[in-house]
Amino acid sequence: MATFRIYRCDCGYEVHSEPAGHYGLMSGEYYNFRCTKCNEIIAISADDLASQSYYPTCPECGANKEKIHNWNPIEGHCPKCGKKMKEVPGMILMAD
Repeated sequence: MATFRIYRCDCGYEVHSEPAGHYGLMSGEYYNFRCTKCNEIIAISADDLASQSYYPTCPECGANKEKIHNWNPIEGHCPKCGKKMKEVPGMILMAD
């Protein structure tokens, strides 16, 4: 089970994420990353990270290595414009 929150930027970009930037579900553990090529926040499973020798590849655009950076909503900024993202009140509860 994971508690997701919505984080939104003034530019309109938003992402659903756990506050810590990683979460565990019955299907596995996932980590958030920021891709500097496609400017998206992506989630990559721990299994995929291990199979990629811990050099993650973006599932959206295929970028890898130096273009992928750890991301969490507490310290992270909007991948589109660089501004601080704000938490939208309330939460989304996911369970599987």
